[in-house]
Amino acid sequence: MKGPVLLRGKLALITACVVAVAIAGISVVTWLATEHNLRSQLDKSLQASLPPRIDRPPEPGERRGFKLICDEGLPNEGLQQVIQGIQTLARDGSTCAPSGIDPVVTSADDFVTAQTLRDGVTESGAEARVLLQPLDNGDVLILSRSTAEIDTTLNTLAGVLLGVSVLGALIVAAGGSWLTRRALAPMERLTGTAEHIARTEDLTTPVTVSGQDEVGRLGRAFTSMTAALAESRRRQRNLVNDAAHELRTPLTSLRTNIDLLVRAEQTGRQLPQRAEVLGRLQAQSQEFSDLVTELVVLARDDRELASEPVDVSAVIDRAVKRARSRAHDHVFDVDRAGWTIVGDAGALERSVLNLLDNAVKFSPASSTITVRSRPGWLTVSDEGPGLPFEHRQSAFERFWRAPDARGLPGSGLGLAIVADIVAVHGGSVRFVPRPRGASVRVDLPEFR
Repeated sequence: MKGPVLLRGKLALITACVVAVAIAGISVVTWLATEHNLRSQLDKSLQASLPPRIDRPPEPGERRGFKLICDEGLPNEGLQQVIQGIQTLARDGSTCAPSGIDPVVTSADDFVTAQTLRDGVTESGAEARVLLQPLDNGDVLILSRSTAEIDTTLNTLAGVLLGVSVLGALIVAAGGSWLTRRALAPMERLTGTAEHIARTEDLTTPVTVSGQDEVGRLGRAFTSMTAALAESRRRQRNLVNDAAHELRTPLTSLRTNIDLLVRAEQTGRQLPQRAEVLGRLQAQSQEFSDLVTELVVLARDDRELASEPVDVSAVIDRAVKRARSRAHDHVFDVDRAGWTIVGDAGALERSVLNLLDNAVKFSPASSTITVRSRPGWLTVSDEGPGLPFEHRQSAFERFWRAPDARGLPGSGLGLAIVADIVAVHGGSVRFVPRPRGASVRVDLPEFR
């Protein structure tokens, strides 16, 4: 079974074929041009061999040289030295030529009225170029010259051109193979790296491709892709590990409470704290539901978010309305201006709601939650104990909870979700100084 043809082999073969066709075309043109020039020179030499002033009637008493052709009594060796083949064709169809001349085979068509050049064959079978010149007495003067030298030259030239074409194609094929192998060496390294990553699933494998050409761009794009995949895998692994760690304690508590109820049912004993256990189960199930929702939000791909103009004031109003419905013992002081950003309205509403829920959780009853918003920013402030300066950066990490808040309900994902959503929208979030309580400021790019 034949192996696949590599790209470098295809490129070398295509290059060799293109060059071979080009060389063959040039060779054919060269051969045809040479043949035309040689035949033109032969025709001119035949025309130059005509006796002088053959185009006018003879003067009285003038005896033209070509009338000596049929005069057997006169020597014609000198004439043979000047003209390789000469003969006359009489009107009665008879021909005469000097001795030693290989005459051209004639036909009735050789009676012409104007000078004519044609190919012919001598009586010995040799190919010749023939010039027919009508005479004033009605005869036809025939001059001929062998084309053997021309044929030999053309055959030699054809062999040379054929050899050059074959040799040129072989050289181009070898050079093209070497050049394509050299040019595609980065592509081969990139392919090897991709195969290694596919085999080992090691996304940290470096890609050694450089340059500003298409292969270099492909290498940089591949590096960016693997880096993004590695970061996505790292975040996914961290999320799973953190979620498993955080779920272990509530799952143990949930299982303990369920075991208490099951044991009481199996033994038939009345559980004194049954109502309390059921209440804890209800609260824990709600925490699990909230945790699953938050994990889904964190695991969601950023590309799933919408990208459209969003009225921030309307987002704040909806989030405050939802927060009021589950925090009746708090006062919400809202002052916002109308402004717009490009993003996902649902995700932005959830981030504002998380800030409000976080403020409600850490604020005493009947306290005020303050919301302020102007073009480009918004703040959510509470009247709780606040957050120490050294913990303000860690508060936006996943599953992080302040030491004095670990006994309160929650998963530690609320502010992490806010940070992720704000970052996706090109903004930033941070704690800002406040005399009392905590205040979180969100900066977002305004859409103008």
